[in-house]
Amino acid sequence: MKKTALLVSTLLVFALGDAATAHAQATLDAPDEAVAGSRINIRWTGPGHGRDYITIVGADAPEQTYEQYQYIDRGNPINLPVPEEAGRYEIRYCDADSYATLGRRLLIVAAATATLAAPANVQAGADFEVTWSGPDNERDFITIVEADAPERTYETYQYTNRGTPLTLMAPDEAGAYEIRYLTGGLYKTLAALPLTVGGTDASVQAPEQVTARDVFEVTWSGPDNRLDYVGVFAEDATTNVLGSYAYTRRGNPVRIKAPEEPGVYELRYVTGQTDRALAAVPLIVVPGDRPGTVLVRGSTDREGGLSGGTAVEVILDASGSMLKRQDGQRRIDAARQALLDLTGNALPEGTPFALRVFGHREAGSCRTDLELPLQPLKAAEAAAAIRAVEPLNLARTPIARSLDLVKEDVQGREGSLIVILVTDGEETCGGDPKQAIEALKQAGIAVRVNIVGFAIDEFMLKETFREWAHVGGGRYFDALDADDLSRGVTEALRVPFELVDAQGELVAAGVVGGAAVEAPPGTYALRVLSSPARTVPDVVVAAGEETVVRVD
Repeated sequence: MKKTALLVSTLLVFALGDAATAHAQATLDAPDEAVAGSRINIRWTGPGHGRDYITIVGADAPEQTYEQYQYIDRGNPINLPVPEEAGRYEIRYCDADSYATLGRRLLIVAAATATLAAPANVQAGADFEVTWSGPDNERDFITIVEADAPERTYETYQYTNRGTPLTLMAPDEAGAYEIRYLTGGLYKTLAALPLTVGGTDASVQAPEQVTARDVFEVTWSGPDNRLDYVGVFAEDATTNVLGSYAYTRRGNPVRIKAPEEPGVYELRYVTGQTDRALAAVPLIVVPGDRPGTVLVRGSTDREGGLSGGTAVEVILDASGSMLKRQDGQRRIDAARQALLDLTGNALPEGTPFALRVFGHREAGSCRTDLELPLQPLKAAEAAAAIRAVEPLNLARTPIARSLDLVKEDVQGREGSLIVILVTDGEETCGGDPKQAIEALKQAGIAVRVNIVGFAIDEFMLKETFREWAHVGGGRYFDALDADDLSRGVTEALRVPFELVDAQGELVAAGVVGGAAVEAPPGTYALRVLSSPARTVPDVVVAAGEETVVRVD
């Protein structure tokens, strides 16, 4: 019995010794020092069990403690963020089951520092530049807060990874503020700079009385900051523009459309950041003649649709604004469905078709990609490409560049082309879409450019889109909801028409076989922009009535 007991004891000692040896078989290779908040690569050797992990903790932290960590199955080296507080830390390789430390290494974390430079005084709501230096660690940012704001507070901000200098927008309210450099993890202030924001004045001038639905001009004075606008409000409304509006950046004067309902309103100059009214004057809207409508039909139900051999290229806006919700649905989801209806129902299989998309590949970029080269349409292939589009936040809107590239997209092909641009915003990459459309027309391509504007609520932007489409021989379709969007994309395939007055001025526009369009009472000429073009003279529009015109 004694020999047996001795043997068991000896085996136990060897077993414990083996376990102790196993627990010492992890090694770590990493920098001895790092700046707070930065990231470091850690090379390791060890048992390599999938759920073993590496963590960084205080040098005197008890066993089985962990903070930021990565499982070792993420690779070798492991990349970990360094704590944001300076001090002595340990990098530890820990066992997946027992959390026991199998290897450790000392890490000295040095404090991060930053500097800021900016004007001492700026105008309320103005854009201004902030030059900075600092660690530029992941999600570090620069913000503007009230001078006595507690730590970890932030308001308007920009991430430092966008470079130096950064452009920030001053608060709308005058007062004492601070510009702060904050870390991306603990929101720790690394630098602060005082900022005084001065007040601003504004005024608006317009006719005291306008007719319902009429377009009128507004002259304004004010700071003209980036998002400032002039709009029509109910007298007692504090926010939410009731009538149409125009950004002051559109020029002076701006054009606004009067509300449909007669009544007493206010015309206001409003700051874009907080919707603060800087000026207001009364606006009386009186009743006007009810518009009539014009419905143009082809000689058959199918006439006015896509002619044989015509190619179709869709340009889809997938910039960050397409992630917004419209009637409970993301805009991009409504756009996808509209394009699925187009390629699955409205367009016959085999129609030459191309799909160009922007805003879905790189955030902050003006990139535009040809996702489907021009080729005979295969509905299933097109559906897969459309469903794969997912917008990126902060992606920009290169409308002009996308239109410029249409020439390359259809290079070498003869025949007519219909371009359908689907967008919810304006050009943001410095291009000139009108010039791009003119160049496309001058390139000898038999092209018709249509624009479907989704959730566009600024009157002057709608006017701009209408002008671009007119230059392109196409139509602008104003889509307020998902149904409008789907209908607009499909109707863009149809032959357009224009209603013009005796002076040749454009009064209304639509498509043959499409929805009726509104027009003021009067007598007009109807131009059908087919090939060859046709004109129907003396089309009479009566108030509140529908005029149906049939074209051969």
